[in-house]
Amino acid sequence: MHSRSSDPSVNRDPLAEVIALLRPQAVLSKVISGAGRWAVRYAGYQDAGFCLMLQGSCFLDPEGVGRIELKEGDFVLLPAIPSFTMASDPKMKPVPVAPAPGPVEELRHGTKAVQATMRQLGGYFRFDQANAQLLVKLLPSMVLVRRDEPGASRIRRLVELIAEETASRQPGRDLILERLVEVLLVEALRFQPASAAARREQGLLAGLAVPALARALHRMHEDFALRWTVEELARTAGMSRAVFAERFTQKVGMPPMEYLAEWRIAIAKDLLCRERPPLAELAERVGYQSASAFSTAFTRHAGCSPSAFARSGCEPESRAFVPPRAARSAPRSSGRGAEV
Repeated sequence: MHSRSSDPSVNRDPLAEVIALLRPQAVLSKVISGAGRWAVRYAGYQDAGFCLMLQGSCFLDPEGVGRIELKEGDFVLLPAIPSFTMASDPKMKPVPVAPAPGPVEELRHGTKAVQATMRQLGGYFRFDQANAQLLVKLLPSMVLVRRDEPGASRIRRLVELIAEETASRQPGRDLILERLVEVLLVEALRFQPASAAARREQGLLAGLAVPALARALHRMHEDFALRWTVEELARTAGMSRAVFAERFTQKVGMPPMEYLAEWRIAIAKDLLCRERPPLAELAERVGYQSASAFSTAFTRHAGCSPSAFARSGCEPESRAFVPPRAARSAPRSSGRGAEV
């Protein structure tokens, strides 16, 4: 069986690998200000967004997350932006607004004739749509870092650097922005939330926060092409099979074999876009014993065949490509080496 790494001592960081496959890019940022009483509502969209409060305060209410009050120095990251309300007064009825059609230096809410009482630096970036649908669900729905919490000053400096670079026209701008956003994501996502509600959220970070599960996750990423079973992963974690499967599903949000399948398909999509190897070779590289077994698994998870994905899902002009999801059913494994 082909393995990505023949060296068992290689220690791969699951979070870093997820961010690498998401390939964040195309950063846009602007100052958003407000004065008087105001409330606005935006529809959701697929991009990831962040906000650093520069002055004053406001209320942010992302759908499905819950309302929070943001104050000067606070930072928010939304890996996938839902519809949301932002307001000076949460009791006000919000006015629907659309994102500005082009770049703007400052967007004002409320009264325009007086000095702003709230200012924030807002921005968004795009993930590579080839894998965004698979991987964003492994990330927390929101990361909130208060100004006095550990790591806040580092995040603040990164956001300021992103704003400076976004406004520049220097050579290498896009490359620098790509690297800065990757670092910002790592800094934000490895932040340990203070609130109990945030700590209860499922996903990759919740799994990595449990040392026993982290050992299993690292082994899965180090050699994802092995024919893992739940029993073998449970031994890596130092747990019984039943306890491991239950704990993994509870923390990560999906069973171990489903997580492994999702990760294999994410790697396969990346290889299809970058290298386009023959189907049999690709199947072996991501842990399947035959091209037909791989093609079946890929279609079940991605909603289209590998060849159809390579034709339409990897084109730069098709970044909004979202394969049909009706064919997908959540695989369940007996843990006895079944192809996932």
